[in-house]
Amino acid sequence: MCLGGGGDGGAAERKRQEEERQARIRSGSTAINDTFGQFDDDFYQGRREAYTSYAQPQINQQYEDAFEQLRKALAASNLSQSSVAARRRGRLEQELGEMNRKMNLTGQDYANKARADIEAARSGLQSQNMNMANPSLASANALTRAQQLNEVPVFDPLTNLFASATEGLATQADLEKRSKARYPSGLFSAGSSASIKP
Repeated sequence: MCLGGGGDGGAAERKRQEEERQARIRSGSTAINDTFGQFDDDFYQGRREAYTSYAQPQINQQYEDAFEQLRKALAASNLSQSSVAARRRGRLEQELGEMNRKMNLTGQDYANKARADIEAARSGLQSQNMNMANPSLASANALTRAQQLNEVPVFDPLTNLFASATEGLATQADLEKRSKARYPSGLFSAGSSASIKP
């Protein structure tokens, strides 16, 4: 830059460069927003449904297995027609409802996490775009990040959901024979025990 007489020209040049930089930033921002436009409410609903579609068959199958195990255990203990049997089946049905409720909440958690991750990624890309003012790089980075965010997470398998369905039945059968059937069943959880009365 020449000294003397070039002050106004220098200011004009800096202004022009800044205007060009702002234009590049706007172009990069548009590219990011366009790429991330695919992450709408339908996307988050799909993420929730991806989990429920994964979990529901496991819940149903484990419920059916537990119901069959309970039926056999009740028969083996000569309790098939007892009030204990009705109570156990009712509890198993309640547990199925609770598992389905938890499944829906977990699916929503996955949707909420996806939303948070996507907004964090968008914000990070916009900050990078502000610093670099390189629309081509902003667009490329947005595409790469969006591809990663589109990947469905690996869900943990569901195991032993109804493991306690037959718990204590042998003891219960013995107590029934002695007409002393009164004890906390401990079925499903520590907070949901109930006294079984003759």
